[in-house]
Amino acid sequence: MEQRNPRRTSTPRYGYKTPKKQDDFLHILLFYIIPFIVFNGLLFFLLTAKPKVAITIGTTKDYKTTSVSITVKSLLPIKSMVTTQESAPLELEETGRGTYTAIIDKNGVIEVTVACINGMITASYEPVDILDELPPSIGEDFIIEDNILTFTIEDSQSGVDFTSISATTSMGTPVSPTIDKINNKVSFEIDATGLTVYAADMCGNATQANFNTTSSDVTITGDTAGGIEAAPDQESQSSQAENGESQTSGITISQ
Repeated sequence: MEQRNPRRTSTPRYGYKTPKKQDDFLHILLFYIIPFIVFNGLLFFLLTAKPKVAITIGTTKDYKTTSVSITVKSLLPIKSMVTTQESAPLELEETGRGTYTAIIDKNGVIEVTVACINGMITASYEPVDILDELPPSIGEDFIIEDNILTFTIEDSQSGVDFTSISATTSMGTPVSPTIDKINNKVSFEIDATGLTVYAADMCGNATQANFNTTSSDVTITGDTAGGIEAAPDQESQSSQAENGESQTSGITISQ
């Protein structure tokens, strides 16, 4: 009697992926999902890319001028660039690709605004405060003894121009100082009519102070060079001498 082998029936294996389905998934991943992510990531990066701006302020030798260096880096072309100092346009000289320089002759904040073709804008600011625009400081703690006025004078940047120090009485008579440069002290002979003292720093910033023997107050006014009344010149001094007015000459400097 013939015996028949029982037929083997295959049972489905759940969770098993056929090679064809794996190939389809890899195909979608490589040709659709990854390119989509890369493209949109690159597009987002380009649309949001901002230029980079670096502002470097140079040193100064004379406290009158300095230089500024501006570097602009951008992956996309620059649409516009505006450079100002205290809202006034600043003239730049291009010294290289994305590098510019300018000469600065006053203090104030420098602002650089750069716009790319994608519409992104970068604004950078840098203050300039190393130039000497202030006159010398005459100390308000002055002393008057035996009709001798003594005060201190200082300038923290370019320094005091001691040769510029002079004074006149209320009648316009010039009075010469005695100067102690080491201690920054200046002395004048003063009378009851008071004294007006003139001084400037090495940058030409001038100041004047009015001293009065009848009061402990002193009035000090200052401005940049040419902004206040200067001390009497040689012609006025000569005319005063011809009219018989007393005149002193020379400056005594203690070192």
